[in-house]
Amino acid sequence: MSDGKLHNADNTCWNCPAAKFRGNVDFRGCGQSRRIVPKGEDKQLMIECRRRDELGHFEPNITFEQCPEWEKMEYGYMLKNMKVMILGMDGYLGWTLSLWLANRGFEVSGIDDYTRRDCVMEKGSHTVVPIPRMTKKLEAARDELDITLNFRKMDLNDRKKLREFIEEVKPESIVHYAEIPSPPYSMVDAEHAIEVQRNNVLGTLGLLHIMRDVVPMTSLLKLGTMGEYGSPLTGRPLFEGLFPNDAILEWNDREWSLGGEMTPRDPHSFYHVSKVQDTYNVYEACKYWWLRSYDIMQGIIYGVHTDEVAAHPDLRTRLDYDEWFGTVINRFVTQAVHGIPLTIYGEGEQIRGMIALQDAMECMTRLIVSPPEPGQYDVVNQVSGLHKIKDVAETVAEVGNEKFDLDVTIQRLENPRVEAEKHPMEVVSRKLPQEHGFDPKVSMEKEVERMFDLLTKEEIKKRIKEKKHVIMPRTRWSGEKKESGVLEVYKPGEKEKGGYEGRLDTE
Repeated sequence: MSDGKLHNADNTCWNCPAAKFRGNVDFRGCGQSRRIVPKGEDKQLMIECRRRDELGHFEPNITFEQCPEWEKMEYGYMLKNMKVMILGMDGYLGWTLSLWLANRGFEVSGIDDYTRRDCVMEKGSHTVVPIPRMTKKLEAARDELDITLNFRKMDLNDRKKLREFIEEVKPESIVHYAEIPSPPYSMVDAEHAIEVQRNNVLGTLGLLHIMRDVVPMTSLLKLGTMGEYGSPLTGRPLFEGLFPNDAILEWNDREWSLGGEMTPRDPHSFYHVSKVQDTYNVYEACKYWWLRSYDIMQGIIYGVHTDEVAAHPDLRTRLDYDEWFGTVINRFVTQAVHGIPLTIYGEGEQIRGMIALQDAMECMTRLIVSPPEPGQYDVVNQVSGLHKIKDVAETVAEVGNEKFDLDVTIQRLENPRVEAEKHPMEVVSRKLPQEHGFDPKVSMEKEVERMFDLLTKEEIKKRIKEKKHVIMPRTRWSGEKKESGVLEVYKPGEKEKGGYEGRLDTE
């Protein structure tokens, strides 16, 4: 904050999940407008506080800075022992965030039914970084970090059990990572596409109904994806979910304001379609029931490091490298370690938003401690940089060759996807830096070096070799089942730069 305050210092009880409505709010008012509609002659909004009974009924105007229940921490004011439930706790992000939050004083609970483990096993692969069973991970968290996580094995779509768990915990924030997060997996065949949409869309819809009935003041942090927007060939900026107030549509000598309306979506796969459907379901739930949510349009997360997951081998989070679940940088580093030319699809000119694992955890923390207002559906574009895929390959190759004495080459493959390989990209990501105080700390070069440090260990190199056959893409958007052919192999530095460059708008 420019005045030296923490980013959420001036938030009030109206943002706090400990508040209880005591009437005087007309829920027919559209939550998206952020216009509070009081009822009654006095036109006052009154609440109670679940944590401070002595306050009785009062107006919601105490700030986080003034309230003794909110304490200073590194990433803003934090509600004491704030209860956060993580759906998908066993996953790459879910496990990392669980340790990260619990190590900072949050009370963390969560669920998982190990779908990710099963899907990777179906591919015939395994996580390149070995991870133990959840029981051993929980023991390691207690022994190494002195933290206790309240975990239940549970399917997101088992609404009865999920409702019971939410009623028991009464979380003050819910982080929703419990979805199948793979475009290629969703494109394998009808069964895989249907399962992705069943799990993701229906699971989220069921969760929203449970929140309405049990914890309506709890904030939902829903993981979206930058892939919802697509890559507009017009170069139209990718705003943060909604058009800004000054956006204008001109047509036939007339004009209209687009301010506050949802921005267009152009999803890349049946997986991304499921995320778009989630977006509309969450948006409607905020509007109908005055739920509150951040829809986090996240770039590609990469890396292996936070202090917590690096504290002990049994605390490591998974890292996938197969064609279904291996995201681009994680896959590139794995290929470089094993001597496989880095696989870029088509021209490699695709531009993507990306963010390192540690930076993503900081973003999530800043959002958790700064809940939206009741009825507010807000969107953040969570990226720290825009990068061309072939440039990412050059970075990985440079670090591998210069610092780890490898001989990394790059290959262009027939693109198994249906996508624009050359396109402009302008992403607006103002809210995290301007409203939530986020400043990225981890460069791509730094995190790639950390990955090489870990993945060049002999026991991990052996794991890569065991499953090297799962790396090359065989899943095509056309429905054909065949491996992509090699178009070209080249050395780093041999290609000239050119074409479009990404533009990240943070100001």
